[in-house]
Amino acid sequence: MPHDYNESLMTPEEQSDRKSLLGFSFLHFMNDMHSTSLPTIIPMLVSSISISLSQAGILNAVFGLTNLFGQPIAGYLADRQKRPWLAVWAPMLSIAGACLLPISPNYAIAFLLVGLMSMGTASFHPQGLGRTGSSAKSKDLALFIALFAACGSFGSAVGPVYVVFLISLIGKNMFPIVLIPAFIICLYIWKRVVSDQKAENITKEKADFRGFFSNMGGIMQKISPIVFAATVRDATLQGIKLFLPMLVVIKGGSIAKGGMLLFVITMACTLAGIIGGRLADSTGDEKVMLWTMGLSPIFLIAGFHTSGALSVAALVLGFALLQASNSVTTAMAQKKCPASRSSASSLAMGVSWGIANLFTTPVGFSADIIGLEKTLQIVAFLPWAVTAWYTGKMILSKRGI
Repeated sequence: MPHDYNESLMTPEEQSDRKSLLGFSFLHFMNDMHSTSLPTIIPMLVSSISISLSQAGILNAVFGLTNLFGQPIAGYLADRQKRPWLAVWAPMLSIAGACLLPISPNYAIAFLLVGLMSMGTASFHPQGLGRTGSSAKSKDLALFIALFAACGSFGSAVGPVYVVFLISLIGKNMFPIVLIPAFIICLYIWKRVVSDQKAENITKEKADFRGFFSNMGGIMQKISPIVFAATVRDATLQGIKLFLPMLVVIKGGSIAKGGMLLFVITMACTLAGIIGGRLADSTGDEKVMLWTMGLSPIFLIAGFHTSGALSVAALVLGFALLQASNSVTTAMAQKKCPASRSSASSLAMGVSWGIANLFTTPVGFSADIIGLEKTLQIVAFLPWAVTAWYTGKMILSKRGI
């Protein structure tokens, strides 16, 4: 009864925004459940087509290049679309790539399919985040983005278990059948959930080559410190997370055990993102970002130097602290550029994530040379670069420099 009463107080436009938010959040869950399955599929490719750790790093770097260049373009176009074409249909590319990747006959095909997955992800996220931000009040911006992100994080958590379970149940040759229900879901959301949504903050400027660079350059000037912090955070997350299942296998565990570890970590990250968003709205964005990134290396390093349940607990807490600032940095960027939410999100999330995924290539090469565990321990210290940079910035600011 109270639920119906609250709904009656909403305007039709507000009800449309809430309904659309649910639709985009579910699409985020579905997209990320497939697009983040690469760490689980890599051991399968090592077994089936004998790829090396360096080649695995290159595959993940495809995500980096595509998001680095694709998300800003998608964000620029999304700010000029009245209907959410990219947010609804791009997940189909991610799902197609993920479903076909385990049956890749060679490395070249695997490379192309990873490219297809990354194109879907790069096209979806800017508009999904932009529509989420425009439906939220400014005081709840970080929380709303955190809830949208939580659906993606939950999809990422379910992804490894989902892939392993479904392939063990029906075999990897039948995995592409998932494309059929996925298409039906996208069509339903397009026709019944977002069909009546009114676009907000759509610029009347036409898309053109020169306009793209001038628009992105202006936005980047406003949010470059935020992009730097997000890049370091994402580089740490991706650099460790991609190779964590392989580290489990090297230490004598199974692929399923590695997948379950990723599941637990990502579930913790899902909750941490929501908590971080709520804290940022009440205590301040920058404060939450600096504290969480400053504390995370302590627990990540502890996780690598311990074993058993203690190691798992430390790693989970370290990842959760990193993820807590994810929605915070995106909200900070949108607040600075409220008329270009999709473009700002593409830089704060897409470019940072893209560069971070490129970072996995040298991580892979380093693992081949000095060992995987030692390399991941070095990567775990990266967030302190942001802490040092912001501390130095505050000291100089107090001295008037």
